[in-house]
Amino acid sequence: MSNVIYLTIKGASQGLLSSGCSTYDSIGNKYQSGHENEIYIYSFDHDITREQNVNHQPIEFIKAIDKSSPLFGIAI
Repeated sequence: MSNVIYLTIKGASQGLLSSGCSTYDSIGNKYQSGHENEIYIYSFDHDITREQNVNHQPIEFIKAIDKSSPLFGIAI
């Protein structure tokens, strides 16, 4: 079963990366009113492994190209 996922990210130096990401100007007809300052996530993955200690694997998510995309590039 799939779930609708929205992401809000606030950077230490860049501020709110997700500002205006789910507006019509940013992603076109995929926008949802009420979620204008959130990023729409298509896919999310996170694994936890345990051999001797618990290890968290990287968090991976897939999103549309929107206003936050260049800000993520700068942050990385």
